[in-house]
Amino acid sequence: RVITELHDRFGPGTVDLTGHSLGGRGLTLALYEIAGTHPDLRFDHVVLLAADMDVGIFQKMLPRIRPLARSMTIYTSSGDKALDISEQLHSYPRLGQSGKPVENLEGVEVIDVSDQPMMSANGHLYHINNSEVGADLNRLVNDNMLAGQRPGLEQMGPNLWRLVPKR
Repeated sequence: RVITELHDRFGPGTVDLTGHSLGGRGLTLALYEIAGTHPDLRFDHVVLLAADMDVGIFQKMLPRIRPLARSMTIYTSSGDKALDISEQLHSYPRLGQSGKPVENLEGVEVIDVSDQPMMSANGHLYHINNSEVGADLNRLVNDNMLAGQRPGLEQMGPNLWRLVPKR
């Protein structure tokens, strides 16, 4: 309800939605429900950071939720220990882990931040603790620059980019 109210208040294509960790799962489930009840709603950028969600479930939901957003971006890392533990508990790869099938998701830009210093013991808050990740997120959301336009990203595949460490 909150997401649809934001859309109604600010207008189509103007609201950015971001989810971190389990919040990414919640956001994805909410968008799936919205797509079923209000398929005409349009958002600007949808961003999932360190998303703690089963990759296979997300793949099944993607065709329904992808049309709701101008762009969809997933930030991943191989150094996220919280997601490693979640993968062990659930026995399925997590959406926010680098090197998983997430790189094959059609219509989604995947940003691998594995080469960035994590600045924390568990590597799960890289968007807060690493200024380069924050700057890249800022360019996406506030400057409306897609991955192919943003400095500091090296394309590794059709929809996969690596955030290059600053030297």
